[in-house]
Amino acid sequence: MKIGFIGAGKIGSSMILGLLQAGISEKDLYVFNGGHQSAQKLAAEHSLQLVDDYADFNGCTAVVVAVGGPVINTILQKLGQVYHGIILSTGGGDLVKVNREATDDTAFAKIVPNTPVQIGEGITAISFIPNEKQTVINVVKELLGKLGDVYVVPENLLGIYGTVSGCAPAYVDLMIEALSDAAVQNGVKRAEAYPMIEKMILGTAKLALTTEKLPEELKDEVTTPGGTTIKGVVKLEEAGFRNALIQAINASAN
Repeated sequence: MKIGFIGAGKIGSSMILGLLQAGISEKDLYVFNGGHQSAQKLAAEHSLQLVDDYADFNGCTAVVVAVGGPVINTILQKLGQVYHGIILSTGGGDLVKVNREATDDTAFAKIVPNTPVQIGEGITAISFIPNEKQTVINVVKELLGKLGDVYVVPENLLGIYGTVSGCAPAYVDLMIEALSDAAVQNGVKRAEAYPMIEKMILGTAKLALTTEKLPEELKDEVTTPGGTTIKGVVKLEEAGFRNALIQAINASAN
């Protein structure tokens, strides 16, 4: 399976690194040059194939357009006129319009991956047109499944899926930093605090996924009456911890 990329920023490079880790050969990963140093650097570091024309992507099963901003519409229009395959956009685009204006043998879908795709632990939300061919859906799910979990969602929910999976990691990183500060304040070395906290979060998430228990059930298992944990929970409630997270998601989603 040959995959093309237009855009070698955070998301594009994360997906490329994830595909390499998943066993996709560097010879099968094509990056659009366009004079961009980031693309040239990434291609040089990982022996990827640089191309200078959108038509050079023909032969690729899919092309990921990992570019945002106003330029995305121009890229999708030009690519859709010369490329024959599956176009996946991380930066938006009109599902119906791009599919209508592209060549007959070209399909267009919108995706929102998060940065953990680079280690195969990502989440990617996908939106297809309502009548998309099942063969196209299967190919896209197989490709993105190499990077982690895949959710096929209606276009109107793509944004919130992307916000929760794509923005919330920054909130978790902020929480890790704050917990580390508290640990250091109480005598723990910073070099020990970070991995301890990160493994705690990883273990907590794995426990929830493995047991399929609700969050409140798992919380109750460690909040004994009059104990230290419930005292901390009360302080979080007093500080508006849960509401702060809800407001953060709402702010990022709008």
